[in-house]
Amino acid sequence: VCDASRLSQEERALVLRETAQASVIVLTMVYQDGTAQLNAEQKSCPPVSGVLVLLKSELDAMESEGCSAGLPGSEGSGCKVIFLKLEQRPAWAQQGYRQDRFSKEMLLCILGSAQDVICFKAKDLLCTALQYFGKEISWKQVALCRILDPQIAAWLLDPADTASCFWDLVAKRCKTRAAVKPCAGAREFEQQPNVSGSLLVLYRLMMDLRASLQEQGLWKLFCSVELRLTTVLAVMEIHRIHVDKDALEKTSKILGMKLKQLEQEAHQAAGQQFLVSSSSQLRVVLFEKLRLHERCENKKLPKTVLRQQQSTSEATLMQLQDLHPLPKIILEYRQVHKIKSAYVDGILSCMISPFYNPKWGNTSSAVTGPITSKKPNIQAIPRQSIQIIKKQYVQGKEPEVITIHPRSMFISEEGWTFLAADFSQVELRLLAHLSSDPELLRVFQEPLAAGDVFISLASQWKGLPEGKLKPEDREQAKRIVYSVVYGAGKERLSEILGLTAEQAGQFVDSFLQKYKQVRAFTQKTIQQCQDQGCVVSIMGRRRHLPHILSPDWTLRNQAERQAVNFVVQGSAADLCKMAMIRIFSHIASSPTLTARLIAQIHDELLFEVEDSQVEEFAGVVQTTMESLQHIDCFGVHLKVPLRVMLSSGKSWGSLAELARPRSLPHRL
Repeated sequence: VCDASRLSQEERALVLRETAQASVIVLTMVYQDGTAQLNAEQKSCPPVSGVLVLLKSELDAMESEGCSAGLPGSEGSGCKVIFLKLEQRPAWAQQGYRQDRFSKEMLLCILGSAQDVICFKAKDLLCTALQYFGKEISWKQVALCRILDPQIAAWLLDPADTASCFWDLVAKRCKTRAAVKPCAGAREFEQQPNVSGSLLVLYRLMMDLRASLQEQGLWKLFCSVELRLTTVLAVMEIHRIHVDKDALEKTSKILGMKLKQLEQEAHQAAGQQFLVSSSSQLRVVLFEKLRLHERCENKKLPKTVLRQQQSTSEATLMQLQDLHPLPKIILEYRQVHKIKSAYVDGILSCMISPFYNPKWGNTSSAVTGPITSKKPNIQAIPRQSIQIIKKQYVQGKEPEVITIHPRSMFISEEGWTFLAADFSQVELRLLAHLSSDPELLRVFQEPLAAGDVFISLASQWKGLPEGKLKPEDREQAKRIVYSVVYGAGKERLSEILGLTAEQAGQFVDSFLQKYKQVRAFTQKTIQQCQDQGCVVSIMGRRRHLPHILSPDWTLRNQAERQAVNFVVQGSAADLCKMAMIRIFSHIASSPTLTARLIAQIHDELLFEVEDSQVEEFAGVVQTTMESLQHIDCFGVHLKVPLRVMLSSGKSWGSLAELARPRSLPHRL
């Protein structure tokens, strides 16, 4: 392995020329404990030591044994393995300065290469490079880079069968197995035959996956969407979100006091002390002491899967809350506890004062294709405010009502504004397109379709003028539509609407009777899945469902719901990803726009924009997202228009609608 820090100026110039002329470049990061990205999955990632770069000048030599057995970089091998150090060094260390400059030139040359560049977990490499060099490398310099990532390729082939560890992926997907095993000792990168052999396995793995993607017609989707999205997500991670730490800490204390108050109320309602967070102790109180299940008329309470005990789930507690005060107290306790532990304290633990960097991914447990967030999950932070009633212990003093809005803790930087762009009812619009139901299409195709779609649906369904509808009519229409989209059964719908399962079933049947083509669409989707073993989104994303023909009714029914759900939700994820890529590319190519995409929440994109550019950028975002009604390169031509709602504000929790005149969408 050639250590770049020991090269002369002439040798470095030669390496840069070889890099520019290489047929294939294979990369992996090395950590300070001697492990690499190609080692087993680690719970916590150690500090980065550098990057190993395999340069190959001849493709045919990649299949020879010279690269895995001989000395890389020796005459005739066709390989050169270079180690670029990325360790932090003092500013006064001149050697460190020269090395950093060469590493930067090498990485920019690699990331700008038109040849194949391969890296396992490419997003982590891009994030590391951008964070390490800071202002020396602008994200716009790497915005067009394309790194072939075998982890994403394997996920695209089968989203339900992923492997986070490189060698597990090799065992599953590499057809041309190499006799190279990861070694256990430290400083693995110095063991030349092993590391060069491992990089060769990485190359072979990616070539096998490329062949599979091309064979299944997924190569275009991989290159045009998933690879480009990797860069978008890496840049999102380096854009820090400003958080009001003082407000978070104050909120954490308030929620902590509220939890103690709810514990006392729970003990009082139960007539005994017990651990409120313990499901087993709660089960004893609810069903052995209070025997609430015996008071449930015509209601079948859920049971646990393994032991078939009475469940203490949210669904059970909602059915019991009218029978006794305790279930309602427990529901509130769980809500407050989740907000405190998962979001408020979770964000505090991840903060680099006063900023917060969410982690984003597109291969983690997202079988329908959407972007996911973790550490903590910013996408799950509730939109609605929460009211906490703080009891006063002074006689005659009224309880204090404290309103907590978790999203208000996220604030824009000075001189910047948050801009949110939300696809309006995108899944319902896709359902109209996919089903071609004339009544559903009419709701969106009419000139005045910008009103409340669910009121229009409820009016159609119930046969009543909009002015005579009740609020619950709209809510029922909305819930029934999404029960079709998400595959919820009548039992789940009955819990949501507070009806019996029989009543919920009647509502669904009458709704599907009105919109007959929606039922036909679900039946056709299930039939296609049974025939082909998989379902496909509007842009060609696939999900295999092996249980679609299972003799087990439970497994088969679940697969049928997942089939319909994937086609609608997977297509919505396609549109959202395309929107992210198109807007990102527009910003990158603009010499003046400085907006940054900082979060993606379901069908909504959140940007941070300079105050002087909000109006201009809002137009770019709205036009780009609404024009995705037609995506010629993927043959997507939706029968209904897409609508995007814009809102802006100085905090994520105080966004106000931003009204703009609409222009006609153009094709992409």
